[in-house]
Formats: sequence, structure tokens, C-alpha cells
Amino acid sequence: MNSAEQIVSPYGSWKSPLTAASVASASASVSSVLIDRATNPSRVYWLESRPSEGGRRTLLSKLVDDYSDATLIEHLADTQWNVRTAVHEYGGGAYAVHNGIVVFANWSDQGVYLLDTQQGTPRRIGSLDDKLRYAAFAIHQSGSFVVCVREDHRDSEIEAPAALVAIALTVSQEATPDIVLYKGSDFVSSPAMSVGDEIAFFTWNHPDMNWDTTTLWRAQLLIDSGLPTGLDQLRAVAGQTERESIYQPRFDSEGTLHFISDRVGGFWNPYHVSSNGHVTLSLAKPIDKEFASPEWSFGESTMQPVPGHAPCVVVTYGGEDGQSVLGILDVVTHVFDELPTPGWSVLGDFQFGTTRSGEPVLVLVAGGPTEPLSLFTYYINGMTSTRLSAKNSAVDEMAGFVSVPHTIAFPTRLPSNESSVAEAYAYFYPPTNRNYKAPADELPPLLVLSHGGPTSAAHAVYQPKIQYWTSRGFAVVDVNYGGSTGYGRAYRERLYPQFGVVDVEDCCAAALHLSATGIVDRHRLSIMGGSAGGFTTLACLAFRPEVFAVGASLYGISDLEVLIKETHKFEAQYPVHLVGPYPEAQAVYKSRSPLYSVDTLACPAIFLQGLEDKVVPPNQAVFMVEKLREKGIRVAHLEFEGEQHGFRQAKNIVRALEAQLFFFGKILGFVPADHIEPAVPIYNE
Repeated sequence: MNSAEQIVSPYGSWKSPLTAASVASASASVSSVLIDRATNPSRVYWLESRPSEGGRRTLLSKLVDDYSDATLIEHLADTQWNVRTAVHEYGGGAYAVHNGIVVFANWSDQGVYLLDTQQGTPRRIGSLDDKLRYAAFAIHQSGSFVVCVREDHRDSEIEAPAALVAIALTVSQEATPDIVLYKGSDFVSSPAMSVGDEIAFFTWNHPDMNWDTTTLWRAQLLIDSGLPTGLDQLRAVAGQTERESIYQPRFDSEGTLHFISDRVGGFWNPYHVSSNGHVTLSLAKPIDKEFASPEWSFGESTMQPVPGHAPCVVVTYGGEDGQSVLGILDVVTHVFDELPTPGWSVLGDFQFGTTRSGEPVLVLVAGGPTEPLSLFTYYINGMTSTRLSAKNSAVDEMAGFVSVPHTIAFPTRLPSNESSVAEAYAYFYPPTNRNYKAPADELPPLLVLSHGGPTSAAHAVYQPKIQYWTSRGFAVVDVNYGGSTGYGRAYRERLYPQFGVVDVEDCCAAALHLSATGIVDRHRLSIMGGSAGGFTTLACLAFRPEVFAVGASLYGISDLEVLIKETHKFEAQYPVHLVGPYPEAQAVYKSRSPLYSVDTLACPAIFLQGLEDKVVPPNQAVFMVEKLREKGIRVAHLEFEGEQHGFRQAKNIVRALEAQLFFFGKILGFVPADHIEPAVPIYNE
């Protein structure tokens, strides 16, 4: 449709083919890619979330060169199986596969199960204790045991001790005790084993998070009668004397230990342990690029040794304008061969397999501005990539409705020196709908997105939840405020201890920058965020009420003091860096909490909260809503049974998204084209 044929309609009221239901169905994510290199390197396994089945994660597999789904197998079709672990609450690393045997954690009881993929009936193994949680599984080459991380909740929920343990891969009616290999650190992660029975893993302690300081360990497994009895020659490889963050330990086929660290320059770069035992940079020189991201969940994989080419690893890092670079790095010669990609901005879950004809192939999850995250194969010899799913991407039918973002840098101020101007970053999405245009004298409303974490990042990858808004006539800016990752440690630590200050300033600065340039309507600025992003949203509304007209908090934090008192172990001391030591800095916690500054809040807001959230207690939203009702400010509040920290059930994803659109329409003065039922109850309307 050309511009003369487009329907003239106010921004926000455009009819879009991207419904809330289609956004929910697109929430079926692909993750945790693994390949059984022991006996069948041609078969790739992965997890797929199913919003239509309550958000459960099922295990699928197929041949790496099957683009028709003819060899596709769902190994855990019964809905009683949900491959998901609660370790650290964020999970990840919930299964492993070796020689046709799958070991996985099941969500309902957090038990460890063994599945023979040729027979198909999972059997519980190990301790049989529902108070023990397991993650980061690594099956030994013998197939007789699995090494994993254990989180022990038998005596304490908040200070659940962590240990590295081994579990015998035998089915028994009786409980089999775990074999404890390592304990003594608050956290342990990412065990990896070599063909020579060496093991590597990393640890860290409170009050640090793993992106602050970790220690990389290496040891020899002591094995007797097929099972490990302990570790020998345990030694720290890196991180014991320097403040560095270490991720993804990997052994190649010759026993060389590779890992990623930000020890030099504050950017996560690849390293290895050379033959003389020294930690050596794998690049010719450090570069200001990130080869990893913060490990909120287990199982991250942005680096893998190339099979048959021991000095080489495949890696990725963030490039220019939001695009990612993929390449093969020879860690001895430092030669980096960049591989061409179709404009991907996010790459991960690297695993190497082999086609049925014997050709090496990299399997990965990737996506870009017009490509949702999907499972791909990359033939490193021919340098070509193909989407592995036989299903057409939903984007294929969205021509003319997809908003392509571009990177913006905008001025902001740092609390340490408010007179000097710093720079922050974001991705800007213009309103896009081939069937509509707005009246000539109208500017679009702006939706500011404040990502969660807060130690996380926004990426320029196709996201239906963003396109839902842009295809209806909203402009969207996805802000990487100070504290975000992808820009090095110094940028990441701008938020220390300024959470609720730097993030608020940057989100407001992004909105005001865009309105000052005449791109968006200054009087229709809105903001939305989940979790820590929900806190930033509420803090913007409370402490900068002159900026935004409306906001939406999804399972957001309103009381920082309650967060440090009630949250789970993984983040129990995270606020020490973000805000300050507690109770010494109690006054700071209160002064930055939107809950205690509701008197300055003059903006309508909608709250959406899961009732089983262990990260952000639901009572925070209730308390905030009550305060706003007392003030006479328009407010809406929806609670969702069966949801934890984030919405996984399709019906709830739909309801939450439509409720936000309905509420924003009431506040910003547009009528959505969507038929939204039931209507959202709004207090003080």
C-alpha cells in the first residue's frame, strides 16, 4: 500500500496483524542447545518453552542437516515433565546428554532424572530429596556419573549452601547419596571436564555477583570403581588475586583450558592456559569488545573449541550498530577469521556437530532486527547459515509491519559530576505499519523500555513485544542505561552504588532527547519495565514526575529495603553494590524506594504481578497500588496465579499485554483498534 492509500488514523489506534495472542505464541523460546558428541554428533538437542502448556520446557531433538523436521523427536511430550531448575531461581543448565542418555532436572520436584532416549521413560536418580536443587550438568565420558551444581535448601531458603557434586547414573529404588567434590564458596558454577579427567569450574562469594569477581579452579578427578571420590591438585587458575569476572571454562581435545575474562581493560575477552601453565590472552591484544554476557543463568555458550582444530575456538562479540561478529580464533597465532552472518545481533548456545555426510557444523541460537531468535546451523567450511526449523518465521508474513531499530547515543549526567556530560545508549524503533499513517500534525507517543537485571542489556533483535507497540503507532526506545552490559566494566559499574539514580537519569534523558529533536510527542512519554526495570520505571514516575505521562511496572520493585530482606540467595547481597551495605545505608534504601516517595508520584501506572514470585514479593505491588488509590491517581493492578518472576503462561502474557495497551489508551487519549475483553478495572477513573 503506497502512502496515498494509507489510512489516516491517530498513533496508537492502528490495527496490527501482530495480536497479543501471536506475541504469546512467539514467546515459545529455544534455548540450551546440546549435541551428543559421544555417539551421535549429527543429532542436536534443545529446550523449547511452551506458553500454551503453562510455560513448561520440553526436550526436542533432530538431525543437524534435517530442514524438514522429518527426524524431529519430542522426548518429553507428557506435560508432567518440565526441564527447568530453580537453582539461583533463574535456572539454566537443566540437562545434559551423552551416549543417548539424558540427565535433567524436573521443575515440579526439582529431582534429577535419567532418560534413555531409546526407551523413553525417565527415572529419578540420586538423593530423591525435594529440598535439593541441581543444575549445570556435565556427564563424564564414561557415562557412569554426572557432575553438577547442588543448592541445598534443607535448612535454609536464603543461605542455601552450594556444592559441586557427582551423582551416579544408576536407577535405584533407594536414595543414592551425592558425592561432594567441592564446597566452601557461596556459589559454584559451570563444571567442565577434559578427556584426561581434569575438571574446571568457577566460584564466587557474597557480596559479589559473578560479573564482579570470580575464581577459576582446576583439579584432577580422583576416580575409583567408576565413580569420583574427590579432587586432587585443586588450584586457582585465575581470579584469586585480581578483581576479574571469569566465565565459560572449556577444555579442548588436547586438554588446553579456555575461558573468558575481563581481567585486562574491563572487557570480557578470551583467554587460555598455555603449555607453561600461564594464563594467556588468546587475542593478539585486548580489545574493547564483550565476548560474553553476565551469567544470570547457567549454560551460557558464546565460545566453543573447534573439534579437530585444538588451537581454535569459535567466538562472538558485539560489533558496531548493535550487530554481532562471529569468527574462529586461533589462540596460538592470534589470527581471527571473521565469518559472514546475515546481520545477526544476538548469538549464543554454540555447539559443534557433524552432518550425516561428515561435514562439521556449528549449531547456535541467533537472531537480528528482522529475525527472531531461532535455531540455526552454520557450515564453517562453506560459511553459510540456515534456519534449522522447518516452520516459517512469523516475520516472513510481517513485511511492512516490522520496525527496524537504529542505535542512538544521547547525553546524560553522572551523579559523581553533574556538571559534566556523559553518554548513554539505546535502540530507537520508529512506528511502522504499512497500512496506516498519522495526521500530519501529530507526533507519536514514546514508550521507554527499561530492561531488567539491572546488570543486563537491550539488544537489537526482533522482539514481538516491541513490534506489538510500534505496529500500533508507538515509537519505542530500548535503553541501555549506565549499568548495562556490553560496554565494559566501567560502564557496567556506573550503577554502583547508584541504582535508582543513574538508570533513572538515563531513561529520562533518552525520552527528553528524542522529544527535543522533534521525533516524539513530549506530552505522551510513557515508560515500562519488568523486575529491576520495573523499579526504574516506578523510580522515574516517583522522582521525575515531570517527564512521563504514564508507566507500567511488571513484577517491579518498589521497596529496595524489602528486596534485601526477602529475596533469594543469588541476589541476597546484590543491593550491597547497587545501593550500599545494609543496614548502614538504610536511609539510602528508603530515599530511593518509590514506595516511600509516593507523595511526589503524580503519574498514572499499571501494575502486573505474578503471585508466586520469589524474586519480587507480590505485596510490594499491593502496597504501592493502595498508596496511589489513596492519592486519587489513576491506577490498575492485575495479579496472575501460577506465575513466578516473569510471565510464562500464554493466557497471562495476552492479558498483561492487552491490559497495558488498554490502560495507556485511557491515559494518552487514543482508542486501540483491538477488542480487549474484559476491560481493565481502573481505580480513580
